[in-house]
Amino acid sequence: MIKNRLISSLRTIITTILYILGSAIAIYAVDYISTDFTVGPWYNAFIIVIAVAIANALLWPIFRRFLMKIIIFTLGIGSIFLNSLIFYIASLFIPGVSAGVYGVLQVTIVTAIATTFVSHITNTNYYDRYLKNILRYALKQKTRYKKRYPGVIMLEIDGLSINILKKAIEKGVMPNIKKWIDDKSHTLKGWETDLSSQTGSSQAGILHGNNKDIVAYRWVEKENNNQMIVSGKLSDAPEIERRISDGKGLLVNGISIANMFSGDSKIPTLTSSQLNGMKNIYNKTLDAVFLDAYNYQRLIVLFLWDIVLELKSQIVHRVKNIQPRLRRTIVYAAVRAGANIALREATTDVLTSEILTGNIDTAYATYMGYDEIAHHSGVEDDDVWKALKYIDFQFKKLTSAIEMSDRNYEIVVLSDHGQSKGATFKQRYGITLGNYVRKFLPDDMLIYKTEYNIDHFRDAVIPENKQIRNIKDKFGNIREDLFEDIKSLQDIRDEVEKRKPAIIFENEQYKKIRDRYSNSLDYISKYESVEQSTKKAKDSELIVLGSGNLGLIYLTQWSQRLTYEEIVMLFPDLIPGLVNHSGIGFILVNSIANGGMVIGQDGIYYLETDEIIGENPLKGFGENAARHLKRENSFKNMPDILVNSFYDEKYDEVCAFEELIGSHGGLGGDQTKPFILYPSEWEDPGDLIGAESIYKFLKKEIENLNS
Repeated sequence: MIKNRLISSLRTIITTILYILGSAIAIYAVDYISTDFTVGPWYNAFIIVIAVAIANALLWPIFRRFLMKIIIFTLGIGSIFLNSLIFYIASLFIPGVSAGVYGVLQVTIVTAIATTFVSHITNTNYYDRYLKNILRYALKQKTRYKKRYPGVIMLEIDGLSINILKKAIEKGVMPNIKKWIDDKSHTLKGWETDLSSQTGSSQAGILHGNNKDIVAYRWVEKENNNQMIVSGKLSDAPEIERRISDGKGLLVNGISIANMFSGDSKIPTLTSSQLNGMKNIYNKTLDAVFLDAYNYQRLIVLFLWDIVLELKSQIVHRVKNIQPRLRRTIVYAAVRAGANIALREATTDVLTSEILTGNIDTAYATYMGYDEIAHHSGVEDDDVWKALKYIDFQFKKLTSAIEMSDRNYEIVVLSDHGQSKGATFKQRYGITLGNYVRKFLPDDMLIYKTEYNIDHFRDAVIPENKQIRNIKDKFGNIREDLFEDIKSLQDIRDEVEKRKPAIIFENEQYKKIRDRYSNSLDYISKYESVEQSTKKAKDSELIVLGSGNLGLIYLTQWSQRLTYEEIVMLFPDLIPGLVNHSGIGFILVNSIANGGMVIGQDGIYYLETDEIIGENPLKGFGENAARHLKRENSFKNMPDILVNSFYDEKYDEVCAFEELIGSHGGLGGDQTKPFILYPSEWEDPGDLIGAESIYKFLKKEIENLNS
């Protein structure tokens, strides 16, 4: 015991000497390269280091107390200027030192780089020292009454599938998670996402137990003047949460950190649904990130270093000609560093403070570095293993905080979805999905083809299509297929024909197609689509969105979702043109006669009856694919046509309709296969299908701990 203390003390002394020496060398370096800073005699460098340390100890708490909002609003950049001001004040008392505005900024940044470098080469865990600062801060926030029951800390690794997690464990980059599994303190279990397989849907389900009508990451609301809604957008997330929340979210007595939705937390930190613009970014919990002057300088250095690593990665990808490969810019490098470094470190500091304070019952925090990197570099690129290594290290930090806390906390680690790999649709075929769709539509959406432009039909269908709506309202479940696909409906066919308006049966386009093809599959497989000019595509009332390998096609002249029958009559080239493309696995449309129809190149799956004509278009997309699509088909604001790319089981590849080589949002591959790692003493939840099942499981265990 005494020996260990001596070793620890000796290590601290040596590290402190190296910090001082490294900072002094950095100050000399600035004197050498800068015209705005002079250090004077050599020993002034050491005096400056000591003086700045003293000045920081005296002045930083004052600056932090009164200027914290400015620091947060400037995304921490303000702390650099405050540190520079502290340095300038200290330099005034040292004879021979001369420093201008640029000089003090240069010294502040270069010394931060030097100390971070020393920390790295000495393998010093800066967090251990900073933890003491957080502990002192947390003690001031504690309430008088200690909560005796355990809390639950839920840590999300955004976008990590269970299969990639297992590979990371095998590679040795996630030793803390491996230890929990090996020690049998935690149980690892896979779960299955809903459709769509993306953060907006999954976090809504996990945190609120409700992700109904979240069609994809982004969608169009025809009834709302074709407004586009984006799950993660700061202006849209609050409205989405208003729709899904019942006030009984997972975090009613907890904190939400770096999430899309709040889970009804009263302490939403860096949570999209509660920011409503950058003006609300400040939250008192963020004070924990800026408890000493050096911490943010360290974050800036790590941030800049991650940008360097990304630029290096880009060069390596080009030199090795790694495929598929995206064009990645310096702007992306900064975005990556923000997700992988700044948010990661801030999240851990805030969580540490809350754990040591002990007031919260629950916490849910998202670590999004893996997801961001995998999107652009690939799901198994060298860069992702480094990101996962440092995320795992955050868990070690938090474990240390729990050990120091006088309240016990259980840890749960989970992901919201996985990612599937593959070159994008545009990379493979040289065209975007939007431009491909336009090939099967007229230059002007109001005029299709002269021979099919029947006045009564056009008047009835464009733009309101009230007669079709009246059919559905009047006859309810009495449906009629364009073709005679469902035999059970043929007995009532004559009666239906007598009662329905002539819009269906007297339409020339309808008659021509029905006479030519015996059923829907015959039409899909044999119809030769004619590609149109796209020179006036900008005038077409068409919106095509990508959500990973899920595509959404909205024909926005109509205020309601068009049915299969209507699409065939209006644009007979469109559906065959889509499903016969090798990049498309299947489409989902809604039929007046048959409800949801999943159409592939060689077969049709009728979701209402589970009847299949031809080959099953959902083969290989998972045993619950039909279940997910049937649920999705019932959502409001569904596109006229929902498109899912192919899935190649042999190569485990999809193709995204966005420019992302690691993607998620649709069906196929690991994107629907996230994981949950929970305390082994908890009850086995059985099969976990859909994000709502995760909510119910976690909610039940949290309530059990509180009882």
